Amino acid sequence: MKRTLIIVLVLMLLSASVSMAIEWKGRKGLGLRGPLFAPMIAGDQYDGTGFGASNNEPFMMGLGGNLEFKYGLSNSLVLGLSGGYWFTYNDIVSTDDQSFKLNNEDNASIKLTVIPLGLSGQYYFIPESNVQPFLLAGLNIDMASYEDLASGVSYSSTDLFVKVGAGFNFWLGESFAFDLSGRFSYLISNMSNDFPTGDVDMGDASSRPFLGVLQPSIGITYFIGGARDTDKDGVKDKFDQCPDTPEGALVDQYGCPLDSDGDGVYDGIDLCENTPAGAIVDISGCPIDTDTDGVPDGIDLCPDTPIGIEVDIYGCPLDNDKDGVPDFKDQQLDTPLGALVDETGVALDTDGDSVPDGIDKCPETGEGVAVDEFGCPLAKPITEKIILNIQYAAGSADPDEPAITILDDLAERMKIYTDVNIEINGYTDALGRAISNSKLSEARAQAVQDYLESKGISADRMTAKGFGEEERFFVATNDTPEGRQANRRVEIVPVQ
Repeated sequence: MKRTLIIVLVLMLLSASVSMAIEWKGRKGLGLRGPLFAPMIAGDQYDGTGFGASNNEPFMMGLGGNLEFKYGLSNSLVLGLSGGYWFTYNDIVSTDDQSFKLNNEDNASIKLTVIPLGLSGQYYFIPESNVQPFLLAGLNIDMASYEDLASGVSYSSTDLFVKVGAGFNFWLGESFAFDLSGRFSYLISNMSNDFPTGDVDMGDASSRPFLGVLQPSIGITYFIGGARDTDKDGVKDKFDQCPDTPEGALVDQYGCPLDSDGDGVYDGIDLCENTPAGAIVDISGCPIDTDTDGVPDGIDLCPDTPIGIEVDIYGCPLDNDKDGVPDFKDQQLDTPLGALVDETGVALDTDGDSVPDGIDKCPETGEGVAVDEFGCPLAKPITEKIILNIQYAAGSADPDEPAITILDDLAERMKIYTDVNIEINGYTDALGRAISNSKLSEARAQAVQDYLESKGISADRMTAKGFGEEERFFVATNDTPEGRQANRRVEIVPVQ
């Protein structure tokens, strides 16, 4: 039996060494304790003049057990209530101390039975450990009965004891713990007794058979409901890194809520678990869509879209021509890309050349001027000198047909390039009188200006001069018909 008990204790200690410490706080436990209690008194302290056989000696070590209730006030402080049943016998043969001799009825004259009721506080050191030393203090009310085995007469006594103790607690998983302890109870007062006068005065501590009781014991406790889980997330408080998880939320191994879609509403509570990142949600985790366009607030770049309007993935009304005016307002749905538009989406065309502003690289083109795809006139800029070698009719200063063609083109270009003015210079060859040639060259230059005026070019944009036969302006020899023809000319010079 002794060997079996040792083996059981060793196995329990090994189990405790690999168990995780469980929190005491808030835990409720029911336990059993036993099996020994020993009255503490020397044999010569009792003279045998009391009830029962003469020379009866102190009571031997008894057997019994307690039923205990424990409640954790904190992780270190535990309240204990207990009640039990114990019994032992005296020994009328022995003349020395029998406190540690297991009870035996053979030489007994008196049977002692005790019903102890106890209240205690236990303080556990190292609460985070699975092996916890502890100290104990409390009070016991022992209701004792002394039965004379020969006569069958019994008397009772109710006594108040102060109790202290120490021991080690070992956790065996979440629901069980056992402890090894030594407890000592010392009589401080007799509350009542019915012993007759003349026998032992049970109200007088000095005449009592014993004043103290030593209780070496083993206790085992079962904890109701397992370890505490305040937020009921399945992770015990001792290991829960997020002890205030809302009820119903799914948690990881550390007791912290999961939020798969990152919307701030935890999985398990979230009724819309696939909310797009960035969306604003309600308390149930479902996206809010104020304008009911199908794109959640927080993602919706246009949160005030009118009801019923088709939108893009960003929640903005469709704008197929990308002109900045949504299709539902746009009165010109095919505006070219880059064109400036008015509030109705119609392209602006300030110069009326059919090339919208924003695309038009020449936004101030004159009215009616032909333009290219960029809104610029088709006519070439006036940047180079124009030389007219006109074949004049006899006695005429008017331009010939080839010159008129050139002048018509020049007139159109001058209408386009309104910042350009011209100088019209007339020249002759060396034949004839100088004064006549000077007048002739001036008349020919003026004839060109008159023609351009007839085409709508303002006179204040033109200057006509004649230089006659001034030698410095000759461009060829006057000795040949070809050279003289080259010298007879009108030059048009652009002036910015």
